[in-house]
This record gives sequence, structure tokens and C-alpha cells, in this order.
Amino acid sequence: MRANDNWRQPSDEELEIAADWADRLADLSPTERAELEAWLVAAPSRASAFALMRDTQRDTALLEAAERLRAAPAGTKRSLRLGLVAAGVALVASLAGVAVVRPFLAEPKPVELATAVGARTEHRLSDDSVITLAAASSVSVRYGRDARDISLTKGDAMFDVRKDAKRPFRVQAGDTVVTAVGTTFEVERVSDAVQVRVFDGVVRVARDGSERRLGKGEWLMLASNQAPVGGRLEAGSYQAWRSDWLDADGLPLKYVIARLNRYTPQNVALHDPTLGELKVTGRFKLDRPAESLTMIAALLDMQARPEGQRVYLTPRKPTS
Repeated sequence: MRANDNWRQPSDEELEIAADWADRLADLSPTERAELEAWLVAAPSRASAFALMRDTQRDTALLEAAERLRAAPAGTKRSLRLGLVAAGVALVASLAGVAVVRPFLAEPKPVELATAVGARTEHRLSDDSVITLAAASSVSVRYGRDARDISLTKGDAMFDVRKDAKRPFRVQAGDTVVTAVGTTFEVERVSDAVQVRVFDGVVRVARDGSERRLGKGEWLMLASNQAPVGGRLEAGSYQAWRSDWLDADGLPLKYVIARLNRYTPQNVALHDPTLGELKVTGRFKLDRPAESLTMIAALLDMQARPEGQRVYLTPRKPTS
């Protein structure tokens, strides 16, 4: 096997961290396993350190030392840990320049995150980036050595990204890819469209072979079979999003309904799909869906009529 040109001897810190991961490997949760995989692929030296720590666990003397470590008082654990690390250093020295390959270096498995109808959750990732999921939304997170890839499979999410020029942060929503290095932005899948809003920094939005840069305070909506639409965000947009407010300014009804349906188990629908193009202007509290639906119906001279598990918006019949 050829030596890896980027290989370097693991540092004491990497060996100590690897020893801790190896010691807890059997008890890791799925989320912790994903964090371990992300840590491993970030640098070849980390993979080497972890492989060596796993190898030392097969040595009887070192296993006994590990047991003493588990039973030791808190004040003496660090010195015992460093003893195990020193054993790893000696083994590493004999393997300098050799690429170490183990099955655990396979492509990291994605971590699935999701919210229920009406709920909102915040998730801090291994690099301290934060994903805030709006109601009824889901993402798939896959961190690798060269990139941080997120797939927005449903709904709406805010991304507060830690800067790492060597590992771009990419969010895919259908055939749209949004790339950032360090910024705060939102990506939303709503009906047949994808909307991107940038609250800080700069992102690149790519779709169908074309790319566009968005800066702080800009938004862009990409809908099927329509030209892109964009503009400047209203003041207070960031706080409005975090507070579940929808500020609509000539927004098609179908997009308003799609957002409202993330907050109510009784979906709002239209018998006539062409009504979805009606324009809606107003400010609606999405986490109060019944109140918002009443306001929308009044604005458009429509009525909300329950039918089974759905509520249909229909035009009011003219009075005779």
C-alpha cells in the first residue's frame, strides 16, 4: 500500500481523544457514532490514532491499564490516560509514513433530524454549526473530510454555519444547492419552490447549471417553470422567522397554505388548484393556524369548510 502523502504522526491530543472514543465505542449512541465518523475523516492522523487505540485494546497489559483508568479517582485519571497514550505514541513511531486503513473509515452515515407538526427544534453539530428546524421539517446531515453536506428533505430550516474554508457547507433542496462557508441563512421547500434568505454573510445558489450569489439581507425564490424572483428582506425578518410569523406581500396562496400546514394536523387544501395563484398580503402567526386561516379567508372573500381530515378554502357563494 502506498504511503499517504498527507500522513503525519498523530499528536498527543489526537491520541488522547482517540483513546476516549475507543474506550466508549460499544456504548455510543447513533448521534455520537456520527460525530466520531466526522472526527475521523477530518484528518488521516485521527484515523491512525483511533486504529492504534483499538489495537492497544487487544493487548492484555493495556486492557488492565484501561480497567484501572475506569476505576481510578477523577484526579488520577489524566495521568493514567497519558500512559495509554504514550503506548500509542511508541506504536505510531514504528508506522510513520504508512497509511492506516480500517473499515470504520467508510463514508459516514447520514444523521436524520426531523420535527413534528407545530414543533421547532435546534441542533448543534460537531463543528458547532447550528441547524434550527421549523415545524414539520426534516434534514439529512452528512459530514465528511472535504465537505459538510445537508439535504433538506422537507420543510424549512435555518443554518448558522461555523466558518471552515476547507469544508464548504452545502444544503441541497431538490435540484437547488446552496453553498456557504460561514454565514446565517434559511432554506425552505414550499410547494413547488425553494426559497433562500440570507441573514448574514454570503451564499452561492446553484440550479440547472447556473449560479447566483446572495448577500446579507437578500432573498431568492426558485419555482418550477418560472423565472427566479428575489429582493431585499424586510427589517426584522430574522426575528419574525424565529417567532413563527409569516409576512406575505403578494405571496401566492398555495405558498401560504403550504407554510400553514406545518402547524396544523388538519391540512388546509383547495378543491380548485388555480385558486393557489391568488395573491395574499398580510402578517400571520403560523403557530396560531385557526386564527391565521380565518384572516386569510376574510382577505380573499373565501370560506373555510371542514371536510374529514382537511379544511377546504372555497370562494363564498354570492348572496341572492
